[in-house]
Amino acid sequence: MDGLVYVALVFGLMGVMAFCSQSELKKRIKRLEDELASTKGSSYAISKESLYKFAKENIGQQVKISFKEDCWDSDVISYSNPKGKNVILDADENWILVEITTPKKTLQKIFRIDSIDGLTLVKG
Repeated sequence: MDGLVYVALVFGLMGVMAFCSQSELKKRIKRLEDELASTKGSSYAISKESLYKFAKENIGQQVKISFKEDCWDSDVISYSNPKGKNVILDADENWILVEITTPKKTLQKIFRIDSIDGLTLVKG
């Protein structure tokens, strides 16, 4: 009889441990889902179509622009500076119109989608 009590106690402890680890996993999954939701909209697009779609869906939003290595325009390089503010104004299959606000000036610039490596939505 004492042996059965110990076996039941061991299985009971294993059940409690499994329950605790399962609830911890649920918390971790919930935290990861929340983190994913907070970064929703970020895009390091692979294709031209996905860049266009992302830009069209986020008109009026502030973005960070990553350019391809073969893009050597000095203005373009300065616009990817994190000190500036880039807001998408319009988008087409071939270009994106962006309003760039730097500490010194505000201007609008058209970028070819082919020269853009990725767009990232800026939070806050």
